[in-house]
This record gives sequence, C-alpha cells and structure tokens, in this order.
Amino acid sequence: MKNALIIEDEKYSADRMIELVKNHTSLSVIGVSYSVESAKKWLDANPTPDIIFLDIQLGDGTGFDILDHMNASYPFIVFTTAFDEYTLKAFKYNSVDYLLKPIKSDELEAAVKKFERINSLELVNKIEDLRRDILKGFRSKFLIKTGLKYRSVTIQEIAYFYSTDGTTYLRTGDSESLIMDQSLELIESSLDPELFFRVNRHMIVKEDAIGSIDSFFNGRLSLELSPNFEESVIVSREKVKPFKQWLDH
Repeated sequence: MKNALIIEDEKYSADRMIELVKNHTSLSVIGVSYSVESAKKWLDANPTPDIIFLDIQLGDGTGFDILDHMNASYPFIVFTTAFDEYTLKAFKYNSVDYLLKPIKSDELEAAVKKFERINSLELVNKIEDLRRDILKGFRSKFLIKTGLKYRSVTIQEIAYFYSTDGTTYLRTGDSESLIMDQSLELIESSLDPELFFRVNRHMIVKEDAIGSIDSFFNGRLSLELSPNFEESVIVSREKVKPFKQWLDH
C-alpha cells in the first residue's frame, strides 16, 4: 500500500485531509506535520513517503522551505492552497498538481491517480519553476539526469550554460558538462539576472566565471571563462552596452 504524509498548519484542515484520504483513496496516512520545523524533523526521522500533501503557506514558513530541506529528493507532491488567483495561474502554467481548499473528494481522487505517471526529473523542474512564479524568486537548483541516475546541481556550482548543435549544456565550476532538457531561453527566464547574463545566442555566463575581458573585432568583447570554454566566447555587439552596465552594477 502506498503511503502519504500530510503537512498542514491548521488542525481542522489536516483532520479533513486525513478523512478524505482514508475514505477516497487507497493511501495510508503515515504522518501529519503542522509546521515547517516539525515536517523537517519528521522527514529526517522517517523514510520518504510516496506522496506528500503540502500546504504552501505555513505558520513558520512555506512548503518550499520543506522541499529545500529534502534536497530535490522529492516523492510526488500535491500542493494544497487557499484561493488566490495569481497562485492558481502559477500552478496551471507549470502543470503542477494542486488541491484548492476546501478540498473535494473527487479532486483528491484525480490527483492521487496522477502520481505514478510523473518522473522525478519532470517533477523537480516543475516545482522549481513554480517556486519562482509564486515566490517571485529564481532557480536555486536544476535536476539533471545522467544515465539512469539524477543529480541536483545548485546555482552555486554552475559556471555557465551553453548550447551547441541543438543541445543545451550546463558546465560546473569543476569543468563537468551536463546535458539539460530545457532551452537557453527557458533557463534564462528562471535565473537571477544579477548573477547571470546572456552574452550571445548560445551562452549564458555567471559573473564569477568571467576571468578576463578583451576588446574584439567590430566593437565586440571576448571573454575568458573559468573553467575554460573550448571556443571563443564573444559578447555580441548589441549585448556589449548592457553587459558593461551589468558588470558595473
């Protein structure tokens, strides 16, 4: 039997969710947490459940604080939320499952049926995009598939992104290149613009990866990156002025 953890800071809502899960699904409720801190302690002390029903707004933080604690080792997540037009648009745009309070039994059943049809790579990246849209923040990590395994790469580890022959890559500060399943356009929209800059059509660089900057033909700039990139890294002419402003800022 699959099991579930309920994270909800209102006892009435938590009790209601327990009743719904027991009466309308085959899931077994193995835990209930009423705060961010208690949820972290529960997750540290127990095996990861198959599914988590996660309230976004909790008394001592957000559901994303709990997900950060899990370090991208997520089971299936179903968010629970009170009505907010902006929040619901974010859910629908990112195709992440949610239940709107007060929760209805048929919607709960539909959500549970979905949870075996989504892979962990897709789930983590959807949740990261959702975090950005709801909290108006930026990506803190990317989940990368390498062979049969998954690896979480934090923003701190990344030196730059680049595309070649139709494939997008991430390069770490340790010179490791990892294939991404997203376009540079989508990646750029999720990054903190104070840390990263799109220098041309094929590359996004992080400020601390820039070693030296030299003048180049036709008013452009040439960059030396660390770790070294095998080809010339040229700041396109239309990007030179905003690039200098970005560095100066």
